[in-house]
Amino acid sequence: MNRKGFLAGAAGTFASIGILRFPAGAAEFSYKLGNDQPATHPLTSFAEKAAKAVLDGSNGRLEIHVFSNSALGNDTQMVAQARSGALELLQIGSNILANVIPAAALEGIPFAFNSSTQMLAASNGTLGAYIGAQADKIGLRKFDGSWYGGTFQTENRVRPIDAPADFKGLKIRVPAGPLDVSLFKAFDAAPTVVPLAEVYTSLQTHLVDGIEVPLPTLDNFRFFEQVKYVSMTGHSFLNYVMLANGDAWRRLPKNLQDLIDREFGTASGQASSAMAADEDGIETKLRAQGLVFNRPVLEPFRQVVRNAGLYAQWRDQYGSEAWKILTKTTGELA
Repeated sequence: MNRKGFLAGAAGTFASIGILRFPAGAAEFSYKLGNDQPATHPLTSFAEKAAKAVLDGSNGRLEIHVFSNSALGNDTQMVAQARSGALELLQIGSNILANVIPAAALEGIPFAFNSSTQMLAASNGTLGAYIGAQADKIGLRKFDGSWYGGTFQTENRVRPIDAPADFKGLKIRVPAGPLDVSLFKAFDAAPTVVPLAEVYTSLQTHLVDGIEVPLPTLDNFRFFEQVKYVSMTGHSFLNYVMLANGDAWRRLPKNLQDLIDREFGTASGQASSAMAADEDGIETKLRAQGLVFNRPVLEPFRQVVRNAGLYAQWRDQYGSEAWKILTKTTGELA
């Protein structure tokens, strides 16, 4: 080979090194992301898209495997795994996160926000920043961007909920968060904590006769097969927070941190919009499954919460600073 040919070949070789991808299965960083929703849920589907964008954008250096539908354990188990470092990334409902970061419960205070848009504004603003600061204290890094999980309605097989008295004695499943038990006790119901992955069986075996979940969750997990009445109580909103184990986050170079922030930040907005659209169009589908819908007047339910002193109790429980941040958005609640 003459000198000109050698130099041309060498230039091509060294140029190819600059765009070399890590071969499949040999990424420099391989992280797991867990959540409790099925693959069809916007939370999961847009996380999958973001994970692919991260893989491509990092030229194969960072792969993120998404484990949906509680494949890695129930919610409280995944939170523990994220804190220990066994799980690098986590999408978790703020209601469950409240077990380790109490202020996260403020995103789901019953009858506090007048719309999901208002809740998301708080979550993406000063309230979310406050929760992020609390996460830092327990070794978790909170991502910017909220993943809207839906509006909580009440579904059961016994009767429609037209007034607070209709809750009396109803065995209703609640998530493992600190707010829900006190809320339904105020309505004289019988709240029972059950992980999301076990709800269908709990309905099937009559451990519980009612649930409180957003309509897309009712559909995605086929809970509609076990209930008859859907009461549009709209008592609180579900927001999913994305977190990283602090040590796992710090292991990543800055350019990969920025890449994850960018792709998952975009995905959170897209997923929230898709969830809202899904929620808007799903009632017709569920009615076709034989479910009976009703829309109670909500003020009597709010009054029960006030009369039970729950707002004052939650204000004292979560602290005046956090409560002040909340009420800057919602207005006074007690």
